[in-house]
Amino acid sequence: MTDSGSLSLINDFPCGVIIADKNMNITLWNNEIERMTGISFKDAWGSQISTVKFVEMQWNKKEPLDMRDCFRGKKTELSKTAFIENIFGDPLLVFINARIIDYGDIKQFVILVTDISKEISCNPLNKPETLVALNNQLKIIIGRDEKILALYKMIEMAADSMANVLITGESGTGKELVADAIHELSSRKKKPFIKVNCSSLPETLLESELFGHVKGSFTGAYRDKKGKFEEAQGGTVFLDEIGEISPMIQVKLLRVIQEKTIERIGDNRPVKVDMRIIAATNKSLRELVNKGLFREDLFYRLSVFPIQTPPLRERKNDIPLLAAHFIKKFNAQTGKQIKDMTEDAYRMIMDYCWPGNVRELENSIEHAFVLCNKKMIDVFDLPQDVRLVSLRQGLCKNIDSTVAPAYFVPENLPPNENIYFRSITSDQLKSALISNNYNRSVTARQLGISRVALWQKMKKLGLMK
Repeated sequence: MTDSGSLSLINDFPCGVIIADKNMNITLWNNEIERMTGISFKDAWGSQISTVKFVEMQWNKKEPLDMRDCFRGKKTELSKTAFIENIFGDPLLVFINARIIDYGDIKQFVILVTDISKEISCNPLNKPETLVALNNQLKIIIGRDEKILALYKMIEMAADSMANVLITGESGTGKELVADAIHELSSRKKKPFIKVNCSSLPETLLESELFGHVKGSFTGAYRDKKGKFEEAQGGTVFLDEIGEISPMIQVKLLRVIQEKTIERIGDNRPVKVDMRIIAATNKSLRELVNKGLFREDLFYRLSVFPIQTPPLRERKNDIPLLAAHFIKKFNAQTGKQIKDMTEDAYRMIMDYCWPGNVRELENSIEHAFVLCNKKMIDVFDLPQDVRLVSLRQGLCKNIDSTVAPAYFVPENLPPNENIYFRSITSDQLKSALISNNYNRSVTARQLGISRVALWQKMKKLGLMK
C-alpha cells in the first residue's frame, strides 16, 4: 500500500492511475482518472476493473475492451489507444499502458491512462449516439470527426441529386473517394463510372479521350473511337484536376453541360449524351476565374453542388482511426503482426501538420512497416519528415498548424538519418548527452523516447555516470 505522501504525489500525476489487486478489485484511483470517468475514488474503491469503460470505436459500432482478457495465459502487458467513457457516455481518446507487477506474494494490476485528446482538439469527441449506421460506401472514408460526419451528409445529399458536383480540397484528402461514394449511392450506380485525370494528358489527347474521334481525323486515328462522355451513358464522369484543362477544352465542356451533346473530333454530327459530371481540383477555381484562366460560366456550371474535403490537420481526432486502419491494411499485405504504435509515436503523428494529408499518413505507416521489426511502431520507424523538427517546420511553416517541438531530433544525431535509436552508436549518444549536460529528461525528449529507454541504452553502452 502507499503512504499519504506517495498518494498525494500519485494524485498529482498528469495521467490517470488505477491499481487493482489480484482479484481485479480497485485499490487506488487518482484525481486524473476521476476527472476522465466522473467516478470518485470512494465509489470506485473495491469495485471491479470493469467499472472503467474502455471501448474501441470502429466504424458505426463500439467494442468493449475487457482488461481481464488482456492478461490471460502468457499475456502480461498491454499498450494501445482506445476510448474511455465517462458516466455520461462521453468518449475520451486515451493511450493505455497496463501490466501486472509482482511484489513477492503480492500481485498488483497497474493501469496508466494518458489523455491524448488534449493535444488534439479543444472540442469534445463526438458522443457514441452520433455514430449512425453508415452505408458501406461511406465507411471507406474513415473518420468520426464532426467535419467528416458533415461530409457524409453532403455526400448523401449530392447522391440524391442529379446536379453537377465540384469537389475541392488539398491533395491527399480523399476527393476521389468522395466521388466514388456519390456515384455508388446515386441512382446511376449500376451504370458506368468513368474517371479521367485531366492533368495527365496533353490537350489534343485529352480532347480525343473525352469526346472521341472518327477514323482519319488525325494521324493515328485508324478507327472510330467513342469518348468517355459517350462511354458513360446513363452513368457518371469524374473529371479529376479540372483546373488543368485548356481554354479550348473548357469551351467544349461547357457545351456538353448545356446541351447534353458532344461532337467527335473530325465529325460535325452531334451525339446525345446522358451522364452526370463530378469534377475535382486542389486549386481554387475562383482564383483561376479572377486571373482569366478559367471560364466563369463553366465554373458556375460545374459547382452547382460544391463539396470541400477537410485537411487532416483540421480533424486530428481521426488520426488514431486512420493509423489503425493502415496498420491493419499493411499487416494483411506484408504478413507482419504489428499491433499498434507506441505512445511517443502517437504523440509525434498528432503533433505533425500533415501537408500531404491522409495519403501522407498512409505512406508514413507503410514506411514504418518497412523498418519496424517489433510489435509496436516507434518514433524512429517514422519518416524523417515527421520526426525531424527542422523538416517539420519547413514543411509546415506556410500551414496554419502548430508543430510542437517536443520531439526534436538533433540534426547531427544521427548523421545518417535513417539510423534507428536502437542502433545508435556510443559516440552519437554521448554527444547528445553532453550537449544537454547529461540531463536525461531533455535528451530523451529530444530523441522522442522515454527516459527508461534512454537509461537502458546508456547502461548498455556504458555511459552511466
